[in-house]
Amino acid sequence: MRNNQPVTQKEYPFPEGRSLLSMTDCKGIIRLANAAFVETSGFSWDELDGQPHNLIRHPDMPAAAFHDMWQTLHDGLPWTGMVKNRRKNGDFYWVRANVTPVVRRGVITGYLSVRIEPTRAEVAEAQRLYQKINQGTSRYTMRQGW
Repeated sequence: MRNNQPVTQKEYPFPEGRSLLSMTDCKGIIRLANAAFVETSGFSWDELDGQPHNLIRHPDMPAAAFHDMWQTLHDGLPWTGMVKNRRKNGDFYWVRANVTPVVRRGVITGYLSVRIEPTRAEVAEAQRLYQKINQGTSRYTMRQGW
């Protein structure tokens, strides 16, 4: 799994009242993003365009979450879950991610992700759960998001 470094302990505030939107091809390569996504990521559009979406993956995220996400999407189903993302400068931000396959003529051609601001309670629960998963002390298994 990609381990983007460095990281800081500074949380970047989710842009109030906005949604972060991105679209990838079937291999997870960024093909489209709205201005809120670009701004929040800390990267320029030129740095994001054509890059793997895991460019913003935070190392605190358990591999199991992304394994579940990709399995769910490859099955043609939408996935919703809490995700901690890393900004270019190492800061982080939390999102409630909603990812869905884009289907044309019965074939998945890519994935559309819309991220909204999570509640602080959702963030706290995700932090506790993901820490346990990463430490191997959780009996919880992700299936089709959470």
